[in-house]
Amino acid sequence: MANHEWSLDELKHKAEAYCANTEHCSSEVHNKLQQWGANTDEIEQIIADLQLHGYIDEARYCHAFAHDKLLYQGWGRMKIQANLIAKHLPDTLIDEALHSIDEQEYARILEHLIHQRKNDSRERLIRFCMQRGFTYEEINKHMQ
Repeated sequence: MANHEWSLDELKHKAEAYCANTEHCSSEVHNKLQQWGANTDEIEQIIADLQLHGYIDEARYCHAFAHDKLLYQGWGRMKIQANLIAKHLPDTLIDEALHSIDEQEYARILEHLIHQRKNDSRERLIRFCMQRGFTYEEINKHMQ
């Protein structure tokens, strides 16, 4: 429960600052507004306003999420997709983001993961890469 009761304008300004800092999707903003004590009507109104003014853009979020998770965490498409689905984002936007991933960068990151774990047994290496969200076919292709 929130310790402080915020007015609608205060909640809106807090949400704008939250979205201006980093890319967020509507479900993340929804959760944050709930933490701040906003009711359902306020949440819907604030999210609609944030979307209208460009603070929240689900397509932009999906692309940024896919790019960053691949580049900085070394996640494969399967793990990226699962995390985007968990955020209740539209399938079409998720598919667009996954298709926008640079194939050469994707292969380079997978090869780097495989090289890092080159002393592991084949089974451990495959399991590690699959936990990172790469498919068996992708892993097998790059292990040769």
